Amino acid sequence: MTPDEAVALIQAEERGRQSRKRIVQLTKIKAMQETELERQRAGIKSHTKDSACGVMQCITRGFNARLQTERTVLDELTLIHMNNFIPPDPKDPQIRLQSNLERRKKIQEANKLEETNSMMDMKQKIIEIEGQEMREIMQERINVWLNENRDPDTNFYPPYPRPAAGGSKDIIDPPPELWRPEDEKKKKKGEDSGRKKKKKPGKMPIRMPLPDEEDADLPPMCPNYFGRHIQHSIESYLKTWHDKDDFDNHEQTFIPEILKNTLRPLVFEEVRLNVDVASKELILQLKKKLARDKKEAIKVALKQAKKEGREKEFKAQLKAEKQQAKKDRIAKAKAKKEAVAKEPPPPEDPTKKKKPKRKKDKTEKFSVESLFTELVKEGILQVCPKRTFDEYICEEWLQGVEQDPIKAWGLDNSMAQAKRLTIEYAVLPLASEIVNQNAPFVRSLLLHGAPKTGKTLLAHAACQAAGATFLNLSASVIDGKYPGAKNINRMLQISFKIAKIMAPSMIYIEDVDQVFVTDKKKMKAYGLKDKPNRIKKGLTQELKAINPGERVIFVGTTSKPQNLQGKKGPTKATANFCKFFTKRIYTPYPDHGALLQLWRGLLERHGAVLDHHFNVSILATLSANYSIGDIEEICKLVLTTQRIRKVKRVKLEVEEVMDHLYKFNPIDPALLLIAKNFGKDPQPMAEDPNDKKKKQLPEDKNKKTKNKK
Repeated sequence: MTPDEAVALIQAEERGRQSRKRIVQLTKIKAMQETELERQRAGIKSHTKDSACGVMQCITRGFNARLQTERTVLDELTLIHMNNFIPPDPKDPQIRLQSNLERRKKIQEANKLEETNSMMDMKQKIIEIEGQEMREIMQERINVWLNENRDPDTNFYPPYPRPAAGGSKDIIDPPPELWRPEDEKKKKKGEDSGRKKKKKPGKMPIRMPLPDEEDADLPPMCPNYFGRHIQHSIESYLKTWHDKDDFDNHEQTFIPEILKNTLRPLVFEEVRLNVDVASKELILQLKKKLARDKKEAIKVALKQAKKEGREKEFKAQLKAEKQQAKKDRIAKAKAKKEAVAKEPPPPEDPTKKKKPKRKKDKTEKFSVESLFTELVKEGILQVCPKRTFDEYICEEWLQGVEQDPIKAWGLDNSMAQAKRLTIEYAVLPLASEIVNQNAPFVRSLLLHGAPKTGKTLLAHAACQAAGATFLNLSASVIDGKYPGAKNINRMLQISFKIAKIMAPSMIYIEDVDQVFVTDKKKMKAYGLKDKPNRIKKGLTQELKAINPGERVIFVGTTSKPQNLQGKKGPTKATANFCKFFTKRIYTPYPDHGALLQLWRGLLERHGAVLDHHFNVSILATLSANYSIGDIEEICKLVLTTQRIRKVKRVKLEVEEVMDHLYKFNPIDPALLLIAKNFGKDPQPMAEDPNDKKKKQLPEDKNKKTKNKK
């Protein structure tokens, strides 16, 4: 392209741009003229300069007045410490505290890295300085033990303890002698040997002491299994840090003395293992030497017997000694067995429950891989969706006054309580084997509440947090599969078997109320091929076979508990349903405080950029009795891909959200009451003060008559 052509092209483009701009201006002028003509035809006078100035003044004054009212409202809120729209102050102590915490975390990580790097050098120094002394002390104690337990007849050394039994640990550091009542009984027998013994009518069976009856007024106590761990932690703290003066160590770097004390037991154990290997080798050499010495002594004695002419007698004597040694060994083993057999069996603890008898495993012939692939193909064993407890936005609700039981009956638990209880009952027992074995055993858990209140989210988050295997036995998953009672029982047996093998595991059923419904009309309304209650019998049997320590939990969710109730209220199916679950957690609707957090959190999660002027309290007030799911759907409708692109240029307004808020309806109050009060005990009745007076009247009369007498 030549320069002249380029100039001509640029001129054409510029003229086109100017003409387009002129057309836009002309269209605006034409539209203004048309509106002016319409106003004249309608008999409306056009604005003069004075009237136009008056209108503009009204608009500006109204705008200024609205700004002034907003400022006064914010001033009142700040006065009573309820203003949530103030921008964060950089001098705020909470912000400074957060920055200090982050800085301290970085220093702690650097100190930890320095400690791990210096551990190997410190360990090598301890081995060089103290290792030889440790080795000598251990060898001396082992030698003393060998000489004390040496057989006086054969001069043979005792067998060295096996590594599985601890090796020389008990030799070097012997455990304290335990007091036993049998020792005192033996002493008393020796003292009362001269006295005549009375005939006893018969030995009474040994009874374990029954546990003390728990007071109903006191709160339930956790088993005292973890007490010794707490006591051990307290003792280690007192031993290490109680008298330690650490005021100069502001950076909290590691202390070499404490690091030495922690590494010394590890070095001691390594040295002990080396000494065990050397001692075993030494004993083996000594045994070989004693055997050689004995053979040589027998040869010398045999030569002497040949010279004296009594060779046959000497050989017969050797043979008799071998036979006698063999008989002695057999007699010792027999006496040991008889002593063990005579000992009474340990008494049974009446508090412990007997484990249920397990049925024969019909899937023994099949490999675990084949059963696993079968469950995956049928869609029962699934990959748990990646959900976290952070998605369930809530905050703890604290109350400083003791609740009245009559008033508290109608109160809901908060969302934070539902989240905390799910972690306590589902995550901790699955993640920790010690907790599963010793804490109160939770075999099954029910999450119930109104629709879209986060029940499925809590179940998936618990499974993800515990790293558990996820098996879905919902009616919609197994519908049309495994026809017949035998096949469905086999499927349940395989599912629970795989769950125990691949522990920790969670067995999940959505809409678990369908399993317990017996009404045929309601079952037809579900629109399923098979009856959902066909797994009820096999499920209860397999659930009873779960024992503490297996780390398997059954979790069910339901949003329609009214399906289990009849026309007059709770029925037998309702009672069986409640008894089936060890624990029940109600997932409530968010209150005002939770709604404030939910709106802000969900809008920011879906791409909104909110400043301190965005009034969330209006949305929280208007969305009372709206579920978490409804609020999330509103956020998705508001924040489309096109709106997210404009978020930085055009701020999100409350009115945009309110336009979509009216498309959803809050929950029906009757259904909310059913979901809230499902499985609760009857409401406690308030005591009538007149009844108390009536009871006190006869007592007062008796007191008066006594005083008169």
